[in-house]
Amino acid sequence: MEVRRARSPTLASIVSALLEHVAEEARADLRSEHPASAVELYFGPIGCQALPSASITRGSCSIDGYYTSDVDPQQPWIFYADDVHADRVRFTILHELGHHLLVTVANSLLDDLDALGGSAEGAIQAEEAVCHRFAGNLLVPDELLQETIGSDRVTPDHVVSIHEKGAASWEACAVRVAEVMPVAGAVVLLRDGVTVAFCAASSRMGSAWWPRDSRLDPNGPLARGLNLRQIAQPEQYRFGLGYPQRLFCDTLPVHSGLAIGVLSNKPSDGSLSIIEEAEPAWKERVQFCEWCQGVERDRGWCYRCSGPYCPECDRCGCSHPVQNPLCPACGLLKPFRAGATMCRDCEADLG
Repeated sequence: MEVRRARSPTLASIVSALLEHVAEEARADLRSEHPASAVELYFGPIGCQALPSASITRGSCSIDGYYTSDVDPQQPWIFYADDVHADRVRFTILHELGHHLLVTVANSLLDDLDALGGSAEGAIQAEEAVCHRFAGNLLVPDELLQETIGSDRVTPDHVVSIHEKGAASWEACAVRVAEVMPVAGAVVLLRDGVTVAFCAASSRMGSAWWPRDSRLDPNGPLARGLNLRQIAQPEQYRFGLGYPQRLFCDTLPVHSGLAIGVLSNKPSDGSLSIIEEAEPAWKERVQFCEWCQGVERDRGWCYRCSGPYCPECDRCGCSHPVQNPLCPACGLLKPFRAGATMCRDCEADLG
């Protein structure tokens, strides 16, 4: 008797399962009505609260909002920036709705995210990618993608065309275009010529995403993207971070505050796909663990601090030993009690 092995989960399979929890009527209202009202109507008791951009703490999320149930498990909230374009607000709210569904009615998919990510950090990045695709799928239909791109190589012009034909945000268009790329690549939104405004990677890039506000190579084509249309120029994906890749880059200025970059391991002009490999940033410097004296941090890579882990204690650069100040009473370097003005020993002597 032949035993069939269960297929490994993919981004596409998880997104497809997540979309099953959104009825057609809800999908239509999420696209056409105010997204906060539609979410509260169909997915209550969740609430949506607008905040200025400066009040948004992104954490691991790469868009203008966040989801939380920490205040009251019976009343989860989506907080979103309301001082950005309405299309961007819609994408943000739908992205956060994806997080809500994953921890409620679709929590069985969390095991798939763990399997896909391969680690706690990888699962977080996989969930971000799933929520990107979930929002993108609700806003940009497959028919529009097929009509606009078909079997052509993806270019920045495709992203602009899809944005013009639909009512989706630039972020949603970037996600959907990256989703149909048949090669390793990504769609990057540029707004200042210095950092990544938003990045959507194709499934062939794995879990190596390029976080928002990451630095661009100052000498690369993306840094020049606001001013120049460029074709098949070498660029470094994840510049200055772990797991970088050398890819080919096309850029298209849209207006003074926006440009589209499309990265791919296949050059759009049909030339030979020969490009040198990028060296990880950690190979250029030695980092020692602040907890384990003399032990070099050289294992893996943390997406948050852009540094490797210690092989002894498994810590990265995100955590630092507490540095106790000199006690003003005895003049020695000793542990303090939280909120105290002198060390524990001096407090005990006075007591």
